[in-house]
Amino acid sequence: MRRVAWLRAVALVSALALAAAACGGGNGEEGGVDGGDLPVLKFQGFPADPAALPLLVMQEEGFDRENGFIGEYLPVDPDAATNTFLIGESDIAMEQDGVNMTIVQQEGHQAVLFAPGLNMMTGIVVAEDSPYQDPTDLVGQKVGHFGVDSGTTSTIALMLQEIYGLNVFEEYDLRETGPEALPELLKSGEVEAIMDFEPLALRAVLETPGRYLFEPAKAWAEHTGGWSPWLTNLAARVDWLQENEELAFGIRDAWMQGIQVLEDSNYEILREEPYKSFLELKSDEELEAFIEYCADLPCFGTSWTQGDIDGLNDYLALFAANGILIEETAEDPVAVILEDYFA
Repeated sequence: MRRVAWLRAVALVSALALAAAACGGGNGEEGGVDGGDLPVLKFQGFPADPAALPLLVMQEEGFDRENGFIGEYLPVDPDAATNTFLIGESDIAMEQDGVNMTIVQQEGHQAVLFAPGLNMMTGIVVAEDSPYQDPTDLVGQKVGHFGVDSGTTSTIALMLQEIYGLNVFEEYDLRETGPEALPELLKSGEVEAIMDFEPLALRAVLETPGRYLFEPAKAWAEHTGGWSPWLTNLAARVDWLQENEELAFGIRDAWMQGIQVLEDSNYEILREEPYKSFLELKSDEELEAFIEYCADLPCFGTSWTQGDIDGLNDYLALFAANGILIEETAEDPVAVILEDYFA
């Protein structure tokens, strides 16, 4: 869903840039009575998206104020996310990844990733009693997905090509529908497997009942000897970073504090408000299963080293080599460590 929206919208950004310049960005608003003179920074994200959880934690715990700003959540429609971010209606995007940044840069825009976010929370789910033991068993079978340009489908396709030599676009009988409809499609037996993101894949596991046939984060870590890609990252425009060096460090530090609280609670904090309501899960059973899933994976990354960035660059090179979404990698870095960036 994330990348489908980006690819549909990115061509519109240049046409909207002049209008954005006239309207101004989210940067520079003052915090008012409660925030004193602290700037209000807009963090964009999709409604009910787990990627925004560290922001909610920093708001609840006051990590944003401790680090010199007030974080404001700006929910955006996936179809408008590219425009919102690149024309400056938000300061920080919470739903980006390396492929998105590559596409953005190739379209002539300047933006970079600067902190970890969600790990690769996607998977292939099959019925619990099905005979399928690995992804090669699905050759010729009906497999549900929500778009070949989506981050979920493209990531799984790349990994199955590299790990199993499997071309899902040619060897699976792909059936496309919306991501929310996929669990029901599997439950009804209309497809043999689905490729979906969390918590929808988990919903299919609970309701079908089903099981994970392929978990990208775990499979890629085993394939590479430890590294796996992120589903989302924290992103900023280069012009914003250059004008807000101190705030950039404050955002990064508050964000990591938020992730640490989630980790330290073993994700059990998600039972509490405002997190429980924000996630909009269907039931307490689904919430408990999601907490268990996050603690096991875990849902958020905490490492952001040059080795991680090198792993990302190698991963993006594989996308280009296989002709999936991108034909070449970006000339400029798509991900940076702030200390090195500002050195």
